[in-house]
Amino acid sequence: MARFDSRDETSILLEDSADEFLSHRFDPQRLRAQYQARSGYDRTFWAELAGQGWLALRLPEAMGGSELGIEHVAVLAHALGRHAAPDPFVACAVMPAVLATAAGSADTSSWRRIAAGQVTGKAVSTVAWQEGPFALDVGLPTTRAQRRQEGGFLLSGCKCQVVAGDWADILLVSASLDGEAALFAVQRTAPGVHVEGRLTSDGGTIATIEFRDLELPPDALLASGAPCLASLQQAVDEAMLATAAQLLGLADRAFEITLEYLRTRVQFGHPIGSFQALQHMAVDVRIGLALAAAACGAAVRLQSGQPGSTAARAAVAAAKARTSDTALLAGRFGVQAHGAIGFAAEADIGCYLKSAIRLAAWLGNGTQQRLRVARITDAKAEHLKDGA
Repeated sequence: MARFDSRDETSILLEDSADEFLSHRFDPQRLRAQYQARSGYDRTFWAELAGQGWLALRLPEAMGGSELGIEHVAVLAHALGRHAAPDPFVACAVMPAVLATAAGSADTSSWRRIAAGQVTGKAVSTVAWQEGPFALDVGLPTTRAQRRQEGGFLLSGCKCQVVAGDWADILLVSASLDGEAALFAVQRTAPGVHVEGRLTSDGGTIATIEFRDLELPPDALLASGAPCLASLQQAVDEAMLATAAQLLGLADRAFEITLEYLRTRVQFGHPIGSFQALQHMAVDVRIGLALAAAACGAAVRLQSGQPGSTAARAAVAAAKARTSDTALLAGRFGVQAHGAIGFAAEADIGCYLKSAIRLAAWLGNGTQQRLRVARITDAKAEHLKDGA
C-alpha cells in the first residue's frame, strides 16, 4: 500500500479505523449510480461519517471539532480514495472547516450554526468560490455584495464548479464587499439563488450557481478583509492536498485490483500477469505510486509546518500534479488489463477510472498544476531579485 512516509500515532489509529469502517459500511454499489444517471451521494452515509467525528476533523475545538491537522485529513482522504467514495468530504467538510478559522473577524454565532450542522451531518455546506473553469488561485471575487440601507446585503454574481452545489444546504459564497473579499452564508433554496447541477463521471455533482439580487440578513456575513482572502487561499490549498491524498488512495487500490486480476486471469494456459508487456506497464504504475506518495508526504509536511509559504504551495501543486497523473495511469492500465470487462458496470476498476477522471480534473489537472509550480517559484525568484 502506498502510504505517506511520516505518520504519528493519531494518523495510524485513524487509518485503521477508517479502513475498518469503510470496509463494512461503504456500499460499493453506490459507485454504479452514474450508470443510472443518479448521484452517488447518500445523506445516511454522510451522517455516519459525522458520527465517526470525521466531518469535524478539521473544525476548531470551540466549534465542536477535533482541530486535527492536514496530515490527519490526508490520511482519511486516502482511505476514502481507496474505496472510490464519491462523497464530497474535501469540498463539504475540509474546506468549510478551514474557513471557520476566520470566524474571529465576524459574527461567530453564524459559524457556530454552520459548524453544528457539520458536526452532526444534518446540514451540508459547500464553498462557492470559483468564477471561471480554470480558476485555481484566490483573488478578489467579481461576485459583488452591496450594503442595503435598511440593513443586510444584496448579492449578485455567478459561481461555477461548485462541488455538491445542488446537494448542499448552505453555500459559503465569496464576494467583493466595499472593495475587499468577503464570505457569506447563503441558503441554497433561498429566492434569488439559481442552481444548475450536473452529474460527474463518478456519481458526484458540480453546479453553476447564479445569484440574482439576493437579499441577505446582516448575520450572513461570515468574514471579510485580508483574513478572509487568506483563509480562502488556505482552504483551496488544503483541498488540493487532500484531493491529492484521495487520488493516491484511489490509484493504490486500482493497482491492487489490477494485480489481483493479472494473477487470476488465465490466457494461453498462463496467468496474464506473466506476460512481459503487462509487467512493464505494471512497473510504470508502481514507480508512479512511489513518486506520488513521496510528493504527498513532502507536501503534507510543508503545509503542516509552513502553511501558505511559497515552498508549501509549490509542494501542494506538485503533489496534485503527480497524483492526478498516477491515478489516471493506474485506472487506464487497469481497464486495459481487464479488457472489455473493464468497461462493464460489474467491474470495479471502471468505477476507479471514472473517479480518477473527476478528481484529477478538480482544482487543476497535472498540466495545470505544473504550470502553477512554475508560476509560484518564478514569483518567488522575482521577489528575491527585487529585494537584492
